[in-house]
Order: sequence, then C-alpha cells, then structure tokens
Amino acid sequence: MRIDHPFRSGFDLLVRKSPVEAQLVVTRRCSLSCGYCSEYDSHSPEVPFDVLAPRIDAIHRLRAANIAMLGGEPLLHSRIHDLVRHAATRAQVSITTNGFLLDRKMIEGLGEAGLANLQVSIDALQSDPDRYIQKTFRSLKPKLDRLAERAPFDVHVTIVLCPASIDDFDELTSELAQYPFRVSVNIMHDAAGQVMVGGAEYERVWRKHFEQGRPFSFLEESYGSNLLSGQRPSWTCQAGSRFLYVGEDGMVEFCSGQRGRIGKQITEYTTLDLEAHRNQKKGCEEGCSMLCVYRDSLLDNDPLSLGRALVRGLRAGIFSASAPMAPRRAEPPAEPRRHLQLVAK
Repeated sequence: MRIDHPFRSGFDLLVRKSPVEAQLVVTRRCSLSCGYCSEYDSHSPEVPFDVLAPRIDAIHRLRAANIAMLGGEPLLHSRIHDLVRHAATRAQVSITTNGFLLDRKMIEGLGEAGLANLQVSIDALQSDPDRYIQKTFRSLKPKLDRLAERAPFDVHVTIVLCPASIDDFDELTSELAQYPFRVSVNIMHDAAGQVMVGGAEYERVWRKHFEQGRPFSFLEESYGSNLLSGQRPSWTCQAGSRFLYVGEDGMVEFCSGQRGRIGKQITEYTTLDLEAHRNQKKGCEEGCSMLCVYRDSLLDNDPLSLGRALVRGLRAGIFSASAPMAPRRAEPPAEPRRHLQLVAK
C-alpha cells in the first residue's frame, strides 16, 4: 500500500481527527452483474465531473486522508483520469475496480493522474455456470500480468469469501502468489452489511490467509475470525466521522449498507458533523462485516491494537511512502538532425 503525504496525513488523523477514508461513488453503472452485489445497475448515467468536483473539494476541506473512488465500475466514467487528478491535489486516491477495463492506456493515464492505490476485485478461480461469480482469475489474468509489468501505483487484489469461492480459495490464492500484489479478503455480507457466511472451512482459509499469504492488512484478522466462528464482537462504528460514504446523489451515508440515516449532502458536511458521529453507536455493529469501516474505526476504538497491527504490516513490507506522480509533460519535438552534404569530386 502506497501512502502519500504520510506526515501530513498523520497530523490530520491524530490531531485534527479527520476521516481516514471517504468513499465516493462516481457512477452506479457497472459492466458486470455479480449475484452478491447490491451496489450497481446497468443503466444509470455517470455523475458529471462538474458535480463531482465540488464533492471532492468538500472532502478536501474535511481533510480525509484517502479518497476511494467507487462504482458500479468507476473506470466507466468518461473523465476518471481528471477526477483522480483533481482528488490527488490534496489527498491520497484509490480506486476499486473489476479490472476488465485495465488496458495500457488506462493504466498509464491513472498513473499520470496521481493514483496511489488500485484495488482489483477477484472473487473466484473461474466463473460458475449461473454467473453468480463473474470476476475470476482466469478472465483477469492478462490484466494482472499487465499491471505487474506496467502499474506505477500500488496494486492489491480483493477476494470475497462466499459459498461460490470457498471451494477454490486455496488454489486461487496460490495462483495470486505469483504476483507482487497484496491480497485482502472480504467476508460476504447482505445489503445491510451483516455477515452471511461462517463455519470451520471459512475459519480455516481465513487463518491460512493471514499465516501464509500476503495480507493487505492485519487490522481485521481477529475480528474476522470471530465473525466466521459465530461470535458477534461489540465495537463502536465510527462511520460518519472516521469513515464517510458519499453516494451517487452526494448524500453522506454511514456505509453502502446503511443509507438514509444522516440526511446531509457532502458539500454541507462540516467538522461539527464529524464530531457529532464520533464514538456514537450506530446500532448495526453486531454481525457487521463491512471490514473497511471496522478498520477505519480502530483509530478511536482500539489504538493499541491498531499500533500492533501497523507494526506487523511494516515488518511485512505492506507500506511504502511515496509522493504522487506528477502528470507527464509533453516532450518538445526533437530538432532535425543536420547532415553533412557529401560532394563528389
């Protein structure tokens, strides 16, 4: 994981208590129709750049460390490079993608715009007959090869742990081990964010991922293990404060599974709103498997566990600090070569 502006971000997070992450939906349309996903459609128009830019500016004012651009499929947005470039002026930027649009031009454009981290979702080794799972290693291998060769940003792969992926999970992680990418594992949840799977086999592959794999993060290891074993740990969701979800309508939500509970546009959101939602129980924490929210909440909930997990991550080589790439400038045309005229005598 590349971390841009680590000192500035550290000051904002620890002193200003700013958001760790703001997720921003740039289009709801997706090129796929995965059976477990409730965050897409096949027809919505993209949110125009001129509408998204003020939302990004509002997130900048709140000093969020990372702006994560989501869909649908965010690479379908006709001005995705411009969005990344605008967001990267005052924040670290990441994108979550299904990977199918990652050609050479897209990769180079994202790098030049200043993208820090790209998350590619791969759910199984190969698709199932009813197409419930569509983001598979077999179909995305050429894209992963291209990313490994050309990506100027950090890349990590996300796998959803669900009934359609559990049987091939070991083989899939073995195939991914040939790449330099970190891997994160999400636990399947329903539309409200509640965990939908569990049992001994799920616990086994979860443990194996953290003990033998190349995990993207250690922050959720213990919590995920408890969920899969049937436990429902108590914790305080810091959504609305440390974590923001901005839908395609510009409304701030606790997360994609808990909509309509805040009722405020991101352009109107202030530090007073961040403070109002800090350390406030949301009522949906029990059984929640929205691991991105859980991770971001640890800064307030359990800083000691956060610190230990970060030290493990540093030792494992997860983090790298880097300044954003500057957009490439066009080279001036080369002067024509001058040739000595040969004169026959």
